[in-house]
Amino acid sequence: MKALVLTLTAMVLSGCLGMPDKVSPVSSFDGEKYMGKWYEVARIDNRFEEGLSKVTAEYSLDDSGKVTVINRGFSEAENEWSQAEGKATLSSLTILLT
Repeated sequence: MKALVLTLTAMVLSGCLGMPDKVSPVSSFDGEKYMGKWYEVARIDNRFEEGLSKVTAEYSLDDSGKVTVINRGFSEAENEWSQAEGKATLSSLTILLT
């Protein structure tokens, strides 16, 4: 399960960071099992999560086959929630979800 979470995270972030030479997506990924809300247990700090607690990522599939992810976290310093939304359109993922 940990490998699955890390692999999908790497795939989602690859749109922002580029795909490293020796990394390839999982060929038998079952996206249906990944949909829903995930709670952060530990993390490697990213600039967009800095200072946030109660962090979640919620994955859903829209009508066009795109995966939507909503990342949320609470800023104690600002006493408010922070949220970012992203979309993924990976052809191998879309095939498995339709």
